[in-house]
Amino acid sequence: MQGIYYSHKVLLWFLKNNMVAITSKQNIPKGWQRVKLGDISDITNGKTNTQDAVADGEYPLFDRSIAIKRSNKYLFDKTAVVLPGEGAEFVPRYYSGKFDLHQRVYAIFPSNVVYPLYLFQYLYANRAIFAQNAVGSTVKSLRLPIIQAVDVLLPPLTEQKRIAEILVTVDEEIQKTEEITSQTEKLKKGLMQQLFAKGIGHTKFKKTKIGSIPEEWQAKTVGELCDLGRGRVINKKELQENPGPYPVYSSQTSNNGEFGRIATYDFEGEYVTWTTDGEYAGATFYRNGKFNCTNVCGTLKATVPLDMRYLSLVLEVYAEKYVVKTANPKLMNGVMSTVIIPVPPIAEQKKIAEVLLSCDEKLSVNKKLKAKLTLLKKGLMQDLLSGKVRTK
Repeated sequence: MQGIYYSHKVLLWFLKNNMVAITSKQNIPKGWQRVKLGDISDITNGKTNTQDAVADGEYPLFDRSIAIKRSNKYLFDKTAVVLPGEGAEFVPRYYSGKFDLHQRVYAIFPSNVVYPLYLFQYLYANRAIFAQNAVGSTVKSLRLPIIQAVDVLLPPLTEQKRIAEILVTVDEEIQKTEEITSQTEKLKKGLMQQLFAKGIGHTKFKKTKIGSIPEEWQAKTVGELCDLGRGRVINKKELQENPGPYPVYSSQTSNNGEFGRIATYDFEGEYVTWTTDGEYAGATFYRNGKFNCTNVCGTLKATVPLDMRYLSLVLEVYAEKYVVKTANPKLMNGVMSTVIIPVPPIAEQKKIAEVLLSCDEKLSVNKKLKAKLTLLKKGLMQDLLSGKVRTK
């Protein structure tokens, strides 16, 4: 984490020393010009079909999907902004080198008056204009004249480079944070597989319904360990009419599942809650204190000595396969009660929970950092690409 913090400080220093605010309210900053995208670039579509993709191809193949496919041939060997020609969103990409291109995707090749990374950042920041001007009722699509007619604010070339450098610096910090988050998630997943099967320091194991576990452990159903309950209907009207300090948890996973707060509470103490219905069915959360749950949440209260943080973590692994996969996925109380989990002695439960929660703490720090960097990038794009803030 020290490396991330240091990198963040360097970023702030970089921004401080490369930007100067101005107060001009002119639509076009001094020295800038408003041009048509078609006047400052060559734009063409590809010739390849999606079925031409190969799994281990040498070159990237860009189509309208988020995932980049591969190809054994290339159509272009240039620096380009790649823009999907169909879909709900038209998110540009930047690429330099040899690449293949789908027939319904456009490659925008900047002329020598445009710094390619500046053009990419500008089009990415203003990508909503493509969706607004796309045609078609079922599948929205872009025609070449629509793309060529897009307005671009163009500073002098040296200022384009400085703007792009600042924005790319933030992008690199976001990417580093994403990579560390991904590595931490992989580490946690590996630790879970290891700790829930072999524990800490065990050498003798036995076979059970959930596989091999240490001899000292037990395999028990959730119903043998906990009382199961469920939340109640709490709507926005109650949130408005009964405001207070006690959280109401619902089915979303953002903000720790918090839906709102009211003046009364239904539960008090240590619990594990989980989402019973919808996209996040089976998602588990540790709760401690006074709180409420909506009717799409189940609750678990231990009836035997049990570390509830351990329970929340172990259910991340063992409850997933019990989720009924339908159009509206479900994991109801009756099914949750039958979930079998490994149960170590409580002292070892606590040790396992401590190890895994350290991963969660790192994930939380990095996700918050990414959110701050993303907000910073958004503000910088608004200021720099409009000329509201000028670079030195």
